[in-house]
Amino acid sequence: MNMISELRTLKVFIISFLLVGSTFNAVIAQEEVPSGIMLSWKDDPTTTMCLDWHTPESQTQNLFYRLKGSEEWQGQTGETFPFPFSSDRFVQRVELTGLTPNTAYEVKFSDKGKVFHFITMPEHTHEEAIRIAIGGDSMHERAFMEKTNQLVVKYDPHFAIIGGDLAYANGLEENLNRWYDWFEALKELITPEGKIIPVVVCIGNHEVKGGYFSKHEDYTQSDASRLKIAPYFYPLFTFPGQPGYSTLDFGNYLSLFILDTQHSNPIEGQQTDWLKKALTERKDTQHLIPIYHVPAFPSARDFDGEVHALIRENWVPLFESFGVTLAFENHDHTYKRTYPIRNQQVDDTGVVYIGDGAWGTRTREVHPVDQTWYLNKAVGIRNFTLLSIQGSEKSMMMFDEEGNLLDSYPELPKIKAP
Repeated sequence: MNMISELRTLKVFIISFLLVGSTFNAVIAQEEVPSGIMLSWKDDPTTTMCLDWHTPESQTQNLFYRLKGSEEWQGQTGETFPFPFSSDRFVQRVELTGLTPNTAYEVKFSDKGKVFHFITMPEHTHEEAIRIAIGGDSMHERAFMEKTNQLVVKYDPHFAIIGGDLAYANGLEENLNRWYDWFEALKELITPEGKIIPVVVCIGNHEVKGGYFSKHEDYTQSDASRLKIAPYFYPLFTFPGQPGYSTLDFGNYLSLFILDTQHSNPIEGQQTDWLKKALTERKDTQHLIPIYHVPAFPSARDFDGEVHALIRENWVPLFESFGVTLAFENHDHTYKRTYPIRNQQVDDTGVVYIGDGAWGTRTREVHPVDQTWYLNKAVGIRNFTLLSIQGSEKSMMMFDEEGNLLDSYPELPKIKAP
């Protein structure tokens, strides 16, 4: 199936989910399932999977798994640690390794629990495209996040990326219930058949006390200091882990660069040096895609803001030097797509910046598109992007929260009426 056929098929694909989605939500509420479930990776997504689930007990629990379609269950234990600031919730974490690429595995989180399943990522994308749901700023209100999640799951993405500002808990103990709500809303990223969509996250200002490391006089660039100012983010998510930025490599076809825009790490110095080294090591990977929170090219905030400028000075030249063609930004609570940009001007060989973080937030008014040199499209509306990758090709469809096609890139061809 070529890329255009893939994109057209996706619209038809949704219809089969519409009639069963609401029924599934009613059924899953009656099942005995953990209070929180999240799948992600910290290593090779083609052969591993990290599974987190929440329990009221502090004792380490068994995860049960098997190849889908087989009969015998295997058990595996991992590690258990307290849910930050909670007296009655614990996180169980198991990493499964040695899995087969592009293969379905069934899991259950207790001996008599509901059976779910996941699918490992493929080794390549020659025959079939992978789909990634991308956005950020996920939960001003739980209902906003749930609505977008319910739409996302209808497209059955291989995984989702949420680029910072997750539960809007600001690292504060009194906002613990916002994280409980966030994990409840995350259950909407489970398909009607019980397939759990893995999620990759990055850090934003609302994960950190004060929003930025610079607000803390005692900050040092250390694991302990980052944990102190972002006490939920580091325990709750297996990736990116410390120091808060990392890469995730999918075979030789995709590398994600999860970055930290001044929240628990400075942009300048160690992080930029690491980024240059990581890009150099992956120069032969087909698709290099950075994801971070504060935008270099904002659609609502001040272009001359300090963090925006730091990204343009430190990271943008690296993106341009190493052949990055797409970067995903957030933070502004809008939808935006820039023109291709190189050397601070529109250039067909440059990088397109897409965002701006309105998965589940109240939205903002955008800059006038016709008066902002870098903006191709921008609108204040909740949205997510569905990125499809097949071989050397990338294509995107952007949807608003009602499921309307908001934008596409490259633009979908117009089909003439017969």
